[in-house]
Amino acid sequence: MKPEPPSTRPYLIRRLAALLTATALAFAALLAAFYGVGRNAAAVTDRTAPAIVEVEAARKALETSYAAARASLDEKDTAEAEGVGETYGAELNAAKQHLVKAGLGTVADKEGRETLRTATGQVSSYDFLIQQAARSPDNETLRRAYLGYAENTLRKKGSGIVSRLEKVQLSQRGTLADETSFDGPLWFLWATAYVLCAALAWLLAGTQRALRRRFRRRISPPLAGATALVALVLPLLTVLSLQIQDGLKLAAGRLGRIGDPAGTLPKVEQTMAGTHWRAAVAGWIPLAAVVLAALVVAGLQPRIEEYRFGKVRRRGERRPRTRFHNRMYQATAAFLAVCLVLLGSVVNGGWPDLREGRVTVLASWTGDEEKRFVAVLERFREKENIDFTYQGTTSLRDVLLSRVKSGTAPDIAILPSLGEAAEYIGDLQPLGKVQEKPLRSYRDYEPLWTSQDGAEIHAVPVKVSLKSIVWHDKALSRGLDARSAQGARWCAGMGGDATSGWPGTDWVEDILLQRSGKDTYMAWARGDLPWSSPEVRDAWRLFGERLGAGPARTALRQDYTHGPFPKPDGKGDVRPPGCDLQHQGSFIRTTYRDGAAATFTPFRDLLPGADRTGTAREISADFATLFGKSAAARKLMRFLTEEEAQRVWAKPLPDSEGTTVTAGEDPWRPFFLTYRETLPKGSVNARVDEELHARAPLCLDASDVMPPRMRSAFQHGVLDYLSSPDDATLTRVLDDLDAVRVGTARTPHADPPRVCN
Repeated sequence: MKPEPPSTRPYLIRRLAALLTATALAFAALLAAFYGVGRNAAAVTDRTAPAIVEVEAARKALETSYAAARASLDEKDTAEAEGVGETYGAELNAAKQHLVKAGLGTVADKEGRETLRTATGQVSSYDFLIQQAARSPDNETLRRAYLGYAENTLRKKGSGIVSRLEKVQLSQRGTLADETSFDGPLWFLWATAYVLCAALAWLLAGTQRALRRRFRRRISPPLAGATALVALVLPLLTVLSLQIQDGLKLAAGRLGRIGDPAGTLPKVEQTMAGTHWRAAVAGWIPLAAVVLAALVVAGLQPRIEEYRFGKVRRRGERRPRTRFHNRMYQATAAFLAVCLVLLGSVVNGGWPDLREGRVTVLASWTGDEEKRFVAVLERFREKENIDFTYQGTTSLRDVLLSRVKSGTAPDIAILPSLGEAAEYIGDLQPLGKVQEKPLRSYRDYEPLWTSQDGAEIHAVPVKVSLKSIVWHDKALSRGLDARSAQGARWCAGMGGDATSGWPGTDWVEDILLQRSGKDTYMAWARGDLPWSSPEVRDAWRLFGERLGAGPARTALRQDYTHGPFPKPDGKGDVRPPGCDLQHQGSFIRTTYRDGAAATFTPFRDLLPGADRTGTAREISADFATLFGKSAAARKLMRFLTEEEAQRVWAKPLPDSEGTTVTAGEDPWRPFFLTYRETLPKGSVNARVDEELHARAPLCLDASDVMPPRMRSAFQHGVLDYLSSPDDATLTRVLDDLDAVRVGTARTPHADPPRVCN
């Protein structure tokens, strides 16, 4: 007995449902695929291209401003007549405007946006150094020194403004590449669209064959029109997509080779002019789907109404579902889920961030010091699943001020002094509850860190450095007194970009501490002792005499890293430094070549007139401050003062040849007041650690206790004095510093009760 043929009416209804479902799926895939290409046309023209052009325009304006300033200030006559010159001012203002626009419309990632903010803040430091050069038209040595510091701030590899802008551009060009590339998800969507459209066409053709057999009609005009519509829409959208993609590639090419920023954007807009109306075709795809669905209904509905006879199921009876049907339903559901995920990925441009927050950190560490600190942050990320963005700059003060005033302060800023932290008391979060346990561990040093009168604590030290020491080769331990009397034997460099002059402030502070004692030192540091007092004047005079006029002027042209163990140059050659002694803190060994036989001698042992029986030594510290209110920021703040973080921080890193040095000789090892580990006896690091934890007075770096305005004047006073280290210059410098001292308002509640413990 032959099986009963299927009822025609239910068959046609099922065929109608299949065609409408296929139409919805095929055109949804077409819309997603076409939109994935076309949506970037407007983004490239309206957002990405302007962002890239603004950053490039800012970079070129800054480069032009420096060239203009140099041309005006290189010669005494033009320096006196023009100062920095009109071109410098115009180009600097243009650069600032471009940076503001870049900040508002940047397409960089989170780290790129932080880098852009840092570069914008550095512009103030750069301008200040240029203006300082302009204020010294008669002093060629000082004028050229300031121009050199400004150039470093602008062009220094890794931490200069230009280098940071290049990092921003790298991030923005990554966004441009994403917007102009035909990547995997788009290939998948277009392949899916083609498969679904082919399936739809096959269903339409099969339906027409079935109708021809059952109804004896050659052709169904509506279904033929639907088939033609599919055959027309698919190649049309493919051609339009290829044209849009060609336009995007041409625009990317123009943005990759920016000659004239002012002319680049119009060229990009001209290149992309034809892509916008093509991209707008996406809005017609749903209409085409509606038209096709209407044609399908028009082709089948009359046949359904004509053929009313067939086997009718009883009420409530359901058509049995076979195993094949179940598998089909599951496969279809899985396929639709994948399509929705990929569509969401294309529309939203990526996957969601699954980390539990992000913390921004600003500090002064760059280069290898930055790598060491970032290792600590990476450990925190592994432990807490909280991401971070770190920015390091020597223009820390200008960058932080600009960000606080613009409402984009970092979550955590690590500052070099309590005096600087005092300026932000109104913006900082108190640390009493956040740091209760770590603060108890500082009880032996409490007078140095805590605020007066039981006030809230807003800064906590995370790292310390020993000063009051002189570095030299171990082989030169004898005869150091004779060498120290020769100015040319001192490796002295005052360059430090935005903070140039600070190595000289260390000299003056240390001489005063070792010769006049800690009481005089504290009175001067707190502003109670005038700069023109005999004790302070003698310290300055001895500083100038120790270096001598020639070496003093040379020091202005050299970076603070100029030391007795220079690293090899690009060819692997080591140039003899011509000097043996370096008055620097324990951190300076990071600038020495690998394997340097460096050791240190207390500065008081080489200083005429010093109290050789005295034990006071100067130290500096880096203070963590909390601006952010998020739980993630508080967690990182606690982590930085915990033993786990300090242990990671102290872990030796491989040197340039991949060899891991021992803990006792590791030049990068930071030091802490609350965390100690057993170090090989007699090693350099063991000696530094012993000095920091000996029962002897520790005095904070005096300039770090001073208000920032006073500290800045101190640094520039050092540069002024070294350009001509005679009594006339010294008197003028000290008088200027006293004027700043009198006119500088202090923040008493933020000062430490004592400068020395």
